[in-house]
Amino acid sequence: MIRRVELINFKAHAKAAFRFGEGVNFIYGPNGSGKTSLMEAISVALFGSTWVRKVGSKWSDYLRRGSTAGEVRLYLSYQGGEVVIARRFGESGTSPSGTYMAVNGSIIARGDADVTAAVATKLGIGVEEFRHLLYIRQGELRRILQEAEYLDRILRLDEFDKVDELYRDVYNELRARRERIGGRAEELEKRIQPLRSRLEDLRRRLGEVEAKLRELEPYQNRLPEAERRYLELRDRHNVLLAEREQLERRLEELAHAALEAEKDVEQLEEELEKIRKAAQELKTLPTFGDVEKEYFELRQVVSVVEKIPLEVKSYDPSRLEEARQRLEDSSRRLAQVKSRLELLRDVVRLASRAEGGVCPVCGSPLRPEAVRRHELEIIGLEKEEKRLVSLIEELRDEIKRLESLDRAYQTYREYLNVDLLSAKKRLTELEKMYKAKVETERRRAYLAALVEREAEVLGKLEKAKRRLAEAEVAIGEVGERLKKVEEELEKTQALLKEAEAEYLLTRDRHREYTALQTLAKELREQLQSTELELQEAVAELEKAREDLSKLDKALAVAKNVRGTLAELKPAARQIFLRAINEELNHVFLKLRHKDAFKSAQLVEANGRYVARISTPNGYIDHGLLSLGEQNLLALSLRVALARALLGGAPFMMLDEPTEHLDEEHRKRIVELVRDLTSVVPTVVVTSHLGEFEEVADNIIHL
Repeated sequence: MIRRVELINFKAHAKAAFRFGEGVNFIYGPNGSGKTSLMEAISVALFGSTWVRKVGSKWSDYLRRGSTAGEVRLYLSYQGGEVVIARRFGESGTSPSGTYMAVNGSIIARGDADVTAAVATKLGIGVEEFRHLLYIRQGELRRILQEAEYLDRILRLDEFDKVDELYRDVYNELRARRERIGGRAEELEKRIQPLRSRLEDLRRRLGEVEAKLRELEPYQNRLPEAERRYLELRDRHNVLLAEREQLERRLEELAHAALEAEKDVEQLEEELEKIRKAAQELKTLPTFGDVEKEYFELRQVVSVVEKIPLEVKSYDPSRLEEARQRLEDSSRRLAQVKSRLELLRDVVRLASRAEGGVCPVCGSPLRPEAVRRHELEIIGLEKEEKRLVSLIEELRDEIKRLESLDRAYQTYREYLNVDLLSAKKRLTELEKMYKAKVETERRRAYLAALVEREAEVLGKLEKAKRRLAEAEVAIGEVGERLKKVEEELEKTQALLKEAEAEYLLTRDRHREYTALQTLAKELREQLQSTELELQEAVAELEKAREDLSKLDKALAVAKNVRGTLAELKPAARQIFLRAINEELNHVFLKLRHKDAFKSAQLVEANGRYVARISTPNGYIDHGLLSLGEQNLLALSLRVALARALLGGAPFMMLDEPTEHLDEEHRKRIVELVRDLTSVVPTVVVTSHLGEFEEVADNIIHL
C-alpha cells in the first residue's frame, strides 16, 4: 500500500510531501495544479528510465523549470514491512548514488536498472502490468474493452506471434541456405573438370622449362670471373675519372685563387695611394672656434619668442590693478545699496503696522506720500543691486582673464625685448658656421682613420703578393699530374669496353637461367596448388551434399514447429480466459449496481474479445451497455486481470476518470470507486471537480 510520496523539483513541485492511506485517496485541484504530476511521480519512482521510455518522455520533462536535479521518494507498506524507493535524476538520467530501494531500512538495490528489477522481484509488479492494470491514465478507462490487441498485450499472447515470426525467419533462412548450398554444389561440379585439365597442362610446361635450364647451366660458372674483371676495370676507370675531375676542379680553384690574389694586390695598391692623398688633405683642413654654445642658446631664444602670444606682447600690468580697484569699489557700493534697501524695507514694513501715522521706531509722523517715496526708492535700489551684481561677475571674469595674461607675461618678460628678425638673421649665420664645422670634423676623423690604416694595408699587400706566387707554382704541378691521368684513362677505357661486352652476354644468359628457375618454381607451386584445390573442391562437394541432407531435415522440423504454435495460442487464450472469468465474476458481483446483472464473463470470437453480462433476459455485450455500465465492466475486468496475473491489486490509480462525463455518469464512477475499495486496499483518484470528497478517506488538496 502507498504510504507517502516526497518530491523535490519534480515538474511544478519545488518541494512537497503527500500522505496516502487505505481506502480512497482523492487528489483534488484545478487543471494544471499538478495532479497528474503526482501520479507520474509514483510511476517514475517505481520504474525509472523504463517508464520514461515507455511513455515517450525525457528526464528533462520531469524537472522543474530552472532546476538541474530533482528527486522522488516513494514509501510503501508491503508484507508488514516498509519499502522506500528513491530516484534522484537530472536532465540526462538518474544518479546512481541517489537511486536505491530499501526494505526495513536495509538497501537491497542501487542504480536505475537494479532498482526497477528489484521492484518487479520484491513487489511482483512489472512495468507492463502497472501500465495496463494498476495505473489507468486519463481517458483510458474503457480502452480495455475497445481494442482487441490491448488484452493480448496484457496477457502476453502476442509473444506467440513473435515466436512464430522468429520460426518463420528461421525457416526462410534455412531455405535460403539450402538454395545457396545447392548452387554451390552445382558450381563445384562445374569446376572439377577444368581443374583436372589445368593440372595436365602444368605438368607439360614444367618438363619443357627443366630441359631449357640444363642447356643454360654452363653460363652459371663463367659469370663470376667475367663480372669480377668487368667490375675491377670499371672501378679503376671511375677512380681515374674522379681524379681527373678533382684535378680539373683544383686547377680551376687555383686559377681563381691566383686571379683573386692579383685583384687584391691591385686594390691594396690603390688603397695605399688613397691613404697617401688623405694624409696630404688632412694637413690642409681649416679650424673653427667654439660656435656650438652660441648657436644652441640663440636657437632656444628664437623658439621661445616665436611662441609668445600677441595678447601677452600687448599686455599692460596696470590693467589688472585697475580691474581689481573697480571690483573693490563695486563691492563697496553693493554693500551700501543692500544696507539702504534693508533699512527702507524695515521702514515700509513698520509703516504698515504703525498706528496714527507715527513711525514705531523714531516716533516721527509717517504720511502716505512719505511711504510711497520710500517704496519708489526701494524699486530704484533693487535695480541698482542687480546691475552691481552683474557688474561684479563681469569684473571677476575679467580679473581671472587678466591674471592668466599676467602669469604668461611674467613667464615671457625677459624675452619681450628681443628683436626676432635680428636674432633669426644671426641664427642663420651661426647655423652655417656650425654645419661647416661639423662637416669638417667628420672629414678630419675619416681622413685620420684612413691614415692610421697605412701599416695594415702594407701588411695585407705583402701577403697578397705571396698568395699570388704560391698559386702560380701549384698550377704548374696540378697541370702535370692531370696530363698523366688522362693518358692512363684512355688505355683503361679500351679494356673496359671489351670486358663489358663479355660480361653483358654472360649476364643475359644467367638472367634467362634465373628466370626459368623462377618459372619452374612457380609452375611447381601452381601444380601443387591446383592439386590441392582439386582435392578441396572434391571434399567441399561431398560436404555440400551432406549439408543439403541436414537442411532438408531441419526445414521439415521448422515447418512442424510453426504448425504446433498455431495450435498453442488458442489453447493458451482459453486457459487465461477461464482464470480471468473466475476473478471477473468475483469482482463484478461486488461492484455491480443492479441485481439484474447476474454474472460477467470475457469471451473470444472471430479474433476479438467481448465482455458480456448475464441477465434474466440473456447476455448483453459490452457495446450495448450504457457509458457508466461500461466503466463498471472495464474497471472490474482490470481488477480481475490484476488478481489473475499478479495475485491481487495492491493499489490502483485513476487519473480524471470522470472527465467528459455528465453528472449522472460521474456519480456512477464515484460509487464505483467507493465500492472498488472492497477488492483493492488503496485507490488513488484525481479530479478537478469535487465529486469524490464525500467518499474519500483521505483528501489531498493542490
